[in-house]
Amino acid sequence: MKNARHTSTFRLKSLIYVIGVMLLLTACGQQQRAKSVVKDFMETYQQGDVDYLEFSDVDSTKMLSDSLINALQQQAGKKVSFQKRNSTTLLLIRAKYLLDDDTCSTTFYLDPSTMGVVACKQN
Repeated sequence: MKNARHTSTFRLKSLIYVIGVMLLLTACGQQQRAKSVVKDFMETYQQGDVDYLEFSDVDSTKMLSDSLINALQQQAGKKVSFQKRNSTTLLLIRAKYLLDDDTCSTTFYLDPSTMGVVACKQN
């Protein structure tokens, strides 16, 4: 009986460990994907040489209304095309970078299902 209980406890601990590792790998993958999307977006729409200094960790928000997203999109200009919002929850990541000789910071809001940029805000 004691041996069966030990085996059951070991399996539970192993399962928790595997789930933890999977969550960690998923989060790391999401972080790298968000960075890649932001860099591609910046390459398409920025004018000048961009040198990335740092990226924040990916976070999520439900605080952006459709009207605020529309306002942010309009601020970016008509030449910039954004992904359609498919979720009430958006991912966000901040990029700090040098644009020519100026230090800049922009927050990018991404759709979690497509990882496309929905809006961005100069900080």
